[in-house]
Amino acid sequence: MAVAVQTNSVDLKHWAKNQIRFPKRDVVCMPAHRQLEHFSVDHALQRLGLEAADVHVVHDDNLKPHIERPNSTAIHQAISIAHQTDGDVCHALVALGSSPIGCDIECERISLPQIAHRVMSTEEGDEHSSLAQLCAIWTVKESMFKALGPQLDFRRDLRVILPPDWNPDIETTWTIEGLVRGHRYAWEIWNRVSPITNARIWMCCGPMIEPLTLGDSDTPK
Repeated sequence: MAVAVQTNSVDLKHWAKNQIRFPKRDVVCMPAHRQLEHFSVDHALQRLGLEAADVHVVHDDNLKPHIERPNSTAIHQAISIAHQTDGDVCHALVALGSSPIGCDIECERISLPQIAHRVMSTEEGDEHSSLAQLCAIWTVKESMFKALGPQLDFRRDLRVILPPDWNPDIETTWTIEGLVRGHRYAWEIWNRVSPITNARIWMCCGPMIEPLTLGDSDTPK
């Protein structure tokens, strides 16, 4: 579930003070942008029909999120969370699965070429230089790491193969081949234009998960 959320400081502080979605985190003491990220994830889970009283989100020592159901003995689902914040706007993506899963969401930003070397090998950098290509590869590798990490090196262990007919100007969903230490996996990647900022948003989820869509702009109550 992907959401675009915009709120004001008063509503955000009220939510932080009363939220129960993240019982082991002191959200009140977080800076505003971190509160907004948690706020947006809470909303995405609500949109999935998972009320905060029934589904909590906790993080392990590697900061990987997990679902806890305090009033149920149901098998815990795997969860992955991603968010991109710009001022009072947050785009958040939440993916659920029965096995390890990873997702990521990124906005096309002019600073990406300067930091792409953090996740891309020299060979990948030579093959893919456009902002859309860099953003797409970044989201896939982040999803790989979240699903199959943490003992992975972005540059050495992860490889993304974009299809020859890949056209980033088309708003659609592609199945991208991604190699993790030589093992092949399928990842879904797609782009949308933000309903709030009009920025181009890239999203990825996998391995082997149905594609998601970016919902309309709204604010949780």
